[in-house]
Amino acid sequence: MKKTKNRLSGRFMSNPYSIITLVLLAIYVISLLFPTLWGFITSFKSNATDYLSNTLGFPKKWKFGNYVTAFNNYMIPVFKNGQESDYYIESMLLFSVLYAVGSAFFSALTCCLAAYATSKFNYKFSKVIYSVVILTMTLPIVGSLPSEIRTIKALNLYDNMIGMWILKANFLGLYYLVFFTTFKGLPKDYSEAAYIDGASDFTVLFKISLPLVKNIFMTIMLIKFVEFWNDYTVNITYMPSFPTLAYGLYDYSISTKPQINNTPMRLAGCFILMIPVFTVFIFTHDRIMSNLSVGGVKE
Repeated sequence: MKKTKNRLSGRFMSNPYSIITLVLLAIYVISLLFPTLWGFITSFKSNATDYLSNTLGFPKKWKFGNYVTAFNNYMIPVFKNGQESDYYIESMLLFSVLYAVGSAFFSALTCCLAAYATSKFNYKFSKVIYSVVILTMTLPIVGSLPSEIRTIKALNLYDNMIGMWILKANFLGLYYLVFFTTFKGLPKDYSEAAYIDGASDFTVLFKISLPLVKNIFMTIMLIKFVEFWNDYTVNITYMPSFPTLAYGLYDYSISTKPQINNTPMRLAGCFILMIPVFTVFIFTHDRIMSNLSVGGVKE
């Protein structure tokens, strides 16, 4: 076994295309890690005496208080019903969790159910839905925002957390195709055996099909969670009364307050926002980065 691995490794390193690919990937990784490391180190610098004169070096004096100052200045004034309310980082964290988790769950669930229905039931309408998904991925939809806002206001979904969950619960996009392909590849032995035992379509769905794709469901939900967590445009457009941390960082980045109006303080604010996502990645990186497999019947 070791000899086989050594032989394969030797072939890989003797291939010039593999070496070039490895070098390019290493450069790409360094290009990602260096700005992150530089930003983290810079966030501990003082602006006047350290950052401007020592941009790339380590801090002469580590200012851990930058994070305390950034935390205390993470605040957004929100005007609602003619009154101003100040939302601090604790409230924004709660809104971020509610928005990101709820939207990720309902978005993944809608894609999963729509893909199951269209892959299992071979009707003409199923082919129409599949074609619509492909079409919307191919053709850009421009100029729909005003009509969309008008519609959700008419449905009382505007500036509403549950309304945002409903708005994000659509099956259009790449993840519908992922679920569709997965359901198509599932062995029919399980469902056929269940039907023989008298199981209904809902029983087959919830007790057989969904458990088989739970790994893919959780992975897609995690990816969507990160996507929604970093989305600050939703606050500006759809729910201004529920500021999230992403919107707080956007407001923080353009703030003119003298306490935070410099590069080290802005970077400290960025890394505060990164802590929750980084924590989620630490505990779920195996699921996100590993290859997912679906169990089946041995041939």
